[in-house]
Amino acid sequence: MAHTNTGTLGGFWNNAYTEPKRKYRWIMYIDGIPYWTIKKVDKPSYTITTAEHQFINHKFYFPGRVEYNEIGFTIVDSTNPDAAETLRQIIFASGYRLPRTEMSATQSITKLGAVTSLGNITIQMISGGGVAGSGANDGNSAVQELHKEGHVLECWSLHNAFITSVELGDLDYSSDDLNEITVKLRYDYAVLNDPNDITGELHVSTTKQFGGQTATVGNQNEPNRQD
Repeated sequence: MAHTNTGTLGGFWNNAYTEPKRKYRWIMYIDGIPYWTIKKVDKPSYTITTAEHQFINHKFYFPGRVEYNEIGFTIVDSTNPDAAETLRQIIFASGYRLPRTEMSATQSITKLGAVTSLGNITIQMISGGGVAGSGANDGNSAVQELHKEGHVLECWSLHNAFITSVELGDLDYSSDDLNEITVKLRYDYAVLNDPNDITGELHVSTTKQFGGQTATVGNQNEPNRQD
């Protein structure tokens, strides 16, 4: 496969207009949890299973199903709103009840309850202009055309997500760190750059080379298959 030279390496690193996505420029939106309390999150990932066929002294493999992996995020245990109480309410809204009576002990979590209580979840990578309303477009920025407020560089939407684990942290007399809560989520699948789920303006490249051919990507357009 031939490699296409789209420019010199020195030109890339010396071009002030070129800026990669940054790990610290992101916002995660979850109903009931302020985004400024979420300090770390895993991006969606997936695994493609394989089927094996063995013939005498050789093994051959075939791609199977796509399985999306759990993600986790960490929040600061705030008091207003109370993060631990918010998560408890989400679990109870999923259908769980304490077994205080024989009647309440018959209730259980349902998928509809677990998904609805958590609401829509998106992870958005943003530009240097910040979120919409940040003031980056007030005319005082020298790069407002390149880093507008509300520019979304990448957006992941988790479909049918629900909580699988909540770790409330530990307590330690010798530590003055902020208390943190770690939450894990399971979801059916994740969609990249769905315009219906983006809170700002999607700002991504719309063409890419696949197998030597140009395909349109982003804005919910799927790459053309090459088989």
